[in-house]
Amino acid sequence: MKSKTKKLSPTLRFAFWAIIVLLIIWILFLANNSFLNTWKLKRRVEQLEKETSILKAQNDSLAQENERLKTDPEAAEKAARENFGLTKPDETVFRFVPAKEDEPPKK
Repeated sequence: MKSKTKKLSPTLRFAFWAIIVLLIIWILFLANNSFLNTWKLKRRVEQLEKETSILKAQNDSLAQENERLKTDPEAAEKAARENFGLTKPDETVFRFVPAKEDEPPKK
């Protein structure tokens, strides 16, 4: 005894595969939680994690510098002089501006 199976017409077969292909495209690229969006979000997370680690390292460095300035009066004085131009009373600061290389020396 032979079992009879119906074959789909070429038009129906084409429509079936077209729908399958469109669903796959929609799932991969167009849906809110699509493969493309997920991939972009993972890349963004990796980028933000790198930035976070860099910022944590900078934060640790600044915390160490802050602690050093709080505990070492000489370091605090040096920072005040270099960064803010502060001087002690009755002290004169001389600043020398380097001459540009393309200018002739002044007499």
